[in-house]
Amino acid sequence: MRATLRRRDFTALLGGAVVVGALPGCSGRYDAVSPLPEAPASYDAAVRAIRGLIARDAADAAILPAALPRLYLHDKPVQHAVVLFHGFTNCPQQFDELAHRFHARGCNVYVPRIPHHGLKDRLTRDLANLTVDELADFTTSAFALTRPLGATVSALGLSLGGTMVQWLAQTQPVDLAVPIAPFLIPYPLPPSVGQPAMRLLATLPDMYFWWDFHLKERCLPHYAYPGYPTQALGRLALFGDVVFAEAARAKPAARRCVLVLSDHDNGIDNGSARHMTELWNAHGAGYTELVLTGLGPRHDIIDPTTYPNARAAVYPKLVSLVLDDRAV
Repeated sequence: MRATLRRRDFTALLGGAVVVGALPGCSGRYDAVSPLPEAPASYDAAVRAIRGLIARDAADAAILPAALPRLYLHDKPVQHAVVLFHGFTNCPQQFDELAHRFHARGCNVYVPRIPHHGLKDRLTRDLANLTVDELADFTTSAFALTRPLGATVSALGLSLGGTMVQWLAQTQPVDLAVPIAPFLIPYPLPPSVGQPAMRLLATLPDMYFWWDFHLKERCLPHYAYPGYPTQALGRLALFGDVVFAEAARAKPAARRCVLVLSDHDNGIDNGSARHMTELWNAHGAGYTELVLTGLGPRHDIIDPTTYPNARAAVYPKLVSLVLDDRAV
């Protein structure tokens, strides 16, 4: 996700949201825990499997070269393996510079491509095919592929990628989960309005909105989609609902979790992200948060194409979280 959702984008939805309880299925929940796919038996098997996914995407003429998954290795298992999940409408290129930083510090790093992202046709509506089950299964599989790459596994992700990391924190034995500005409810909608509105959005006839109405298809970065189908955005919120339901029911599986927020995020509701951590800590998880200040009103604090200051203001803090157990 690139920028704040404009209030007028939701004006037509909010009236319907009042009666959302009368719409069958709008507030239903999915089976929350997907079975862990069979993990590769060894480092070599995991590397072959990931390289196979990269080769598959490289052979697909519809996929942008910048969107190919990334795998940066030290040719053996290391102490720290890292999996990085990009944001909604973006692609693995968003995390490439940060991936190189982790690799330079001795980590093995995998950056998967989320389904329906990274197509050469930037105006594609293929994101409308994204489902909650697909997100859960893909996230769990990416973690399983990363496990043999290091003695410990850290998962980091932004926005949609942040929600995917929250899913891992709840369901898988990840050593460190770092959800960065996870997309649960869009800013500036309060949860009491945002939750029913987003559920309704997932059920209404699909529409398409630009991230920047003035720039439209000229919107940067050039390897990301300049807009989004509304049903796909609604399903992101439904995916968050799944994690919320499990967080209320059971203790999370991650050994450590650090929620990373920006104090002036203009894309997500920080309070909803904090509520997830509160639910986990009510089960005794002892998770923490890191609030980044001085970044300005922005949501994507990772992609250096649109936020060059990420290199100095954000990357060192994220690297420290992974490599220094004494970090917040």
